[in-house]
Amino acid sequence: MKTNKIFLLLSIISLLSFSGCSPENDIQNPTLKQALFIEDFSIGAVDNTVLNTTGWTNVAEVGTAKWKEQIFSGNPYAEFSSFQSGELVNISWLLSPTINMDLNPAEVLIFKASQSFVSSSANSLEVLIATDYNGSNLTTANWQPLSATLPTTSSPFFAFINSGEIDLSTFTGNATIAFKVKGSGTNTALDGSYQVDDIKIFNKQ
Repeated sequence: MKTNKIFLLLSIISLLSFSGCSPENDIQNPTLKQALFIEDFSIGAVDNTVLNTTGWTNVAEVGTAKWKEQIFSGNPYAEFSSFQSGELVNISWLLSPTINMDLNPAEVLIFKASQSFVSSSANSLEVLIATDYNGSNLTTANWQPLSATLPTTSSPFFAFINSGEIDLSTFTGNATIAFKVKGSGTNTALDGSYQVDDIKIFNKQ
């Protein structure tokens, strides 16, 4: 598979020799205070299996491919790839547990993401939020895109980058964060992979 662990090791070694630091460095938390939500996919993770982290919803909207749990060098993370799905279109969502946005005045989201073998912007990763998702109305909920720094086609493979601070303070009620990927298992230009890890929501005040 395209997330071959040997290739990942070689990629990381190459990055280390170039930069002198690991791409897996933890996000440097900005001046944030109370941690409201933290997910690093470490509890119960089993390498290369369909992701079933407690509280999270893993949905294949189009096709059958879902997010998976991956572990490399002791670090677990979530990954989605259409590679070898055999399906023309794959759209998959990873949805967070419900988060009460009324308890704190200045919520900020940060996470890290990477890519591998993504060669087209149509093979996309989006980060979205909705306050009216009820657990079943996936396509009819009012999903709003969040502005985040995401890996691009020119990003080094498997090199996690920080999302930057994403302001959630304008949202009220019960919110759900979603990571949505579009790809294809029959179009080799659209069968790359995305990795997501260290999702955190802080109160900035």
